[in-house]
This record gives sequence, structure tokens and C-alpha cells, in this order.
Amino acid sequence: MSSIAENNPTDNLSGDVAQQQQNNGGQSAFGASTLIVDAEKAQPHQLVYKGTVPKTIYGAIIDNPTTRAGCDVLLAAKIQALNQALQDIGMGRYQWFLFIITSVGWFLDSLWLASFTVINPAASNEAQFFFSGDKSSYLSISLFVGLTLGAATWPWMSDTLGRKWIFTSTVVLMGMGGLVGAGMPSFTGLCVIGSVIGLAVAGNQLVVAPYLLEFVPTSHQFLLCLQGVFWGLGQLVASAVGWAFIAEYTCGTGPDEVSTAQAMGHSKQVSTHSGGGSGSSSCHYVSNKGWRYVWWTFGCITLFLYLCRFTFPLCETPKHLLARRRDAEAVQIIKDVATYNKRQTWLTERDFARIDSTIDSRAITPRTSNRISTLLLPLGPAGFAVLGFLWAIAGLTFTLHNTYLNNYLELYGVSSITPTTVATDYLFSRYLYVAICAIPGPLVATVLIETQLLGRKRTGAIVAVLTGLSMLLATLARSRDTLLAFECVLSFLEYAGLAIMTTYTVEAFPTFIRGSGLGVMGCAWGLFGLIGHIVTAFAGNAVAGGGPVWFCGAIWIVMAGAWLVLPLETRGVAAA
Repeated sequence: MSSIAENNPTDNLSGDVAQQQQNNGGQSAFGASTLIVDAEKAQPHQLVYKGTVPKTIYGAIIDNPTTRAGCDVLLAAKIQALNQALQDIGMGRYQWFLFIITSVGWFLDSLWLASFTVINPAASNEAQFFFSGDKSSYLSISLFVGLTLGAATWPWMSDTLGRKWIFTSTVVLMGMGGLVGAGMPSFTGLCVIGSVIGLAVAGNQLVVAPYLLEFVPTSHQFLLCLQGVFWGLGQLVASAVGWAFIAEYTCGTGPDEVSTAQAMGHSKQVSTHSGGGSGSSSCHYVSNKGWRYVWWTFGCITLFLYLCRFTFPLCETPKHLLARRRDAEAVQIIKDVATYNKRQTWLTERDFARIDSTIDSRAITPRTSNRISTLLLPLGPAGFAVLGFLWAIAGLTFTLHNTYLNNYLELYGVSSITPTTVATDYLFSRYLYVAICAIPGPLVATVLIETQLLGRKRTGAIVAVLTGLSMLLATLARSRDTLLAFECVLSFLEYAGLAIMTTYTVEAFPTFIRGSGLGVMGCAWGLFGLIGHIVTAFAGNAVAGGGPVWFCGAIWIVMAGAWLVLPLETRGVAAA
């Protein structure tokens, strides 16, 4: 990106700009004493430092602290100066374009996760042509194996290799995995590719949020939560595209199941009773290409969106460069961002050099000597464990609740809604309703987390209570339509909660361990999600009654208390 600023007048600006005028009475949080320059060198047109005071969307002043838990004093001071420089540049073209690009990352992650739900019935139905028994659970399990491994590897590497490399490579891996998986001749090979896609999705999801956070002004950190809207959009597109292909180009999996001969003869008829059709063993791949078309389409969409990124000058985040002690590169990135936004910046290498010269070297601790113990510093051991527990419960409960709720409601005459018991059109219409309801959840959460009364913690606690109550009240459903209403409410709350947790986690950890902190939390989510899928796959009918449903609802109500005991409120505090 350094080429952006070539031959631009702003590159010739002296970095030692004096704060010689009062700017509405505002002073930099960094401190005017560190920005004083030789008055003989200062030119009138060089006085570009504004000392903008960062505020939330409700007008509350955001704190840009001089000390950070987990950061040595040198890094904390430099991040403070960098935060002020970004705030003075403001939310310009570069950050808005980056917001769109990273939001596409959230969209693709959701698209691919939802694609497994879309293709699983048709792909596993085809597998029964070669293998006996239902294999649908294996594809979901393989996905969560990949998600767990991806969360355990990519974010940690981003702290060393940088955000940009992980951000771009995981998208390529998703797209290529989809194209290869669509052509897989065996279900076993499809499961392997499913793990690869899960690996890429986890890496992209857990790096996209830090990537945006480390570029936006502190006044716009709420955009991380707003990006959760694209999760619902990804689900919506996956359901719509999947409906078009699966309904037209599959043998069917439920009452609308037909044989290969019927499908090839275009004489597909919907049976009026469950189990009508020829049996899944007669569903051959030649008449069951719908799920392959879905993944081919998603693969092409993913690679196309990846290529679109080359129209925008992506670069490494300045905070990561600072954490790696690459001050000159961080300053150059800030200059290039300012130039791209058609603005100016006062930040230069001399500002960081002054910090180096004024801080006692004995106060500087190595940043990579003991990363595990450093992870515990921002929230403390207890707070770190509580946050990890929140992520784990989120991964476990929604899988368990969905499966065991259906089993419980069957006792009250509400027939189970699965790909093998309902027609394709009916099933995908429900997918669309649930996806639509997921979209406004993060939007509402974004409005609430910025309020002084609620903030991140109290909003998270409220969402947790509502989630638990909705899970418990869903047991009162006595019809499929009522059950759909509860599913829509839970979809709204689930994605609102995930958006809040992601925002809080990204803001809580300082930049040099941000990826590692997210990796631990994402690994907890993936691991417990994997446990949930294994339990439902092999012991889905082992537990009678609504015990697991009561557990899921009750544990979320308890999680409200967990939110409140977290030691740090990140609302109104500039991220390190």
C-alpha cells in the first residue's frame, strides 16, 4: 500500500507538528508534551493535528488509557498515540471500504456453514447408494472438527505472521475447498473436504474482526458488532440458492423422495405420505447433482469475491506492526490511509522515537516469553475462564436444544421436522424464515451495547436471559407453526449474542495476543459444538423427556450472571 502515497504532498509533511493552537479546547490524550517541535521548522500548512476527542454514537467520551493490562508501558504508550492518530484521520474511505470487505468475510463464513445444512440430506442420501445406514451426522461432525482445528491454529499464527495473510488465504481455501468438494465421488472424501472448509471458516472468522478493529477510529468500534448482520445474510443466500438447486436436481429425502429412474425421466411426483418413493438406496449421483451445484456456485462466489479484493489496497494492520516493533511500517500505513482518505496525519516516526527515549527500558517486558500467562492478564484467570465458558456454552447448547426439543415435542403430537419427514419446499421455507430473523439480532445488539446504561456486559446478560427463557418456553409449542416462531426468536437471540461476544472478546485482548485470545475462545466454541454434534448423532434418542432442553435453557440464564462478573467493560474504552 505504500505506493498509494507516492508523489503525494502529504508525504513531505514534517511529522513533528506543534500543537500551537487550541482546537476547541481539546488536547490529545497522548499528551501535547510529546508532540512539541522546533517552532522554526514548523510551517503554517503543516499544522494538521486536530486533537479529535473520540465519542460513542451517543456522545459519550471514549477513554484512550495510558496503561493496558497485558501490555508493557512502551507498547501501551505507542498504541495510545496510534489510536489518537486514527481518530484524527477519522472514519474515511479506506475504513468504509475495509468494513465492506471484512463484512463479506462474515458473509462467506455464514454462507459455508449454512451450506452444510443445505447439502447434508441430499449428499448423505446419495451416500446410501454405496453405504448402508444414515451417514448425515458424519458431515456435520467433520465440519466441527475443522472448525476446532482452525480456531486452534490460524488466530495464533495471525499474532506472528500478521492479519492480512490469514485474512486472504482462508478465503481462497474456502472457495477451492467448495469446488473440489462438489466434485467428490465419495462421501468419505466429502467429509474430508468438509473439515478443510471448516478449517478455513474458523480462521477467516477469527481474523476478520481484529483486522477491522485495528484500522477503525475508536469511535467506530461498534462496527464489529454490526457486522454480525452479514451472518444472517449468508444464511439467507445459502437457503435461497440451496432451495433452487436441491428442489430441482435431487432425488428428494422425505415425502417427495423419488428414484433415479423417475428423476431422470422428469416424472418426479410428491408422495402424499411419509416414506413414499423408492428408497434412498436408489438415489444415484446422476440424478442427485443439486448439492454439487450448490457448492460449485458457492465456490465460484467465494473466489469471485476474493478477486474483487485486489481492487482495494489491503495492508497489514498498524497495531500488529507496532506489536512486532515495526514502528516505521506502522507510521507509513497511517500516512497511506490518511492519503487514501484525502486527509493528513501528524504521526511520524519521531513521535514513537520520543516514547522510546522517555520510557525506562527496565519497564519493558518481552512480549513473547510466556504467551499463555499473558493471555490471563487482561481479564484475570477467573475472567478468562468465564469468557471461555460463555463461548463453550454457545457452541454446545444450540445443537443440543434443537435436537432434543424435537424429540420432546413429539411426545405432545408435534411431528419432528427433519429432511426425511417433510417435503423439500416446506423445509427450505423454514430455513428462510429463520435466516431472515437472524439479520436484525446483531443490529439491535449494536444499538444497545453502546448505551451507557447497558454496555457490552449488561446487554450480553439480557440476551442470555432471553435466550434461556425462549429455550424453556419453546417446550410449550404444540404445533409446527408455533415451533417455527420460537426458532425465529432463538435465531435472533443467538446471533445477537454471538455478535456481542465477538465484539467483547476482540476489544478485551491487546493487539499482540488478540489472535491468541480469540483462538482459545473460538476453539472452546468449536470443541463443544463438536461434542454437541457427537452426542446428538450417537445418543440423540438415548435421553427420554426434556432433560437436555431444561439444561440448555437453565444454563443460559446462569450465563447472564457470568456476563456480569466479567471484570472488564469495554464500552467507551479504545481497544489496545
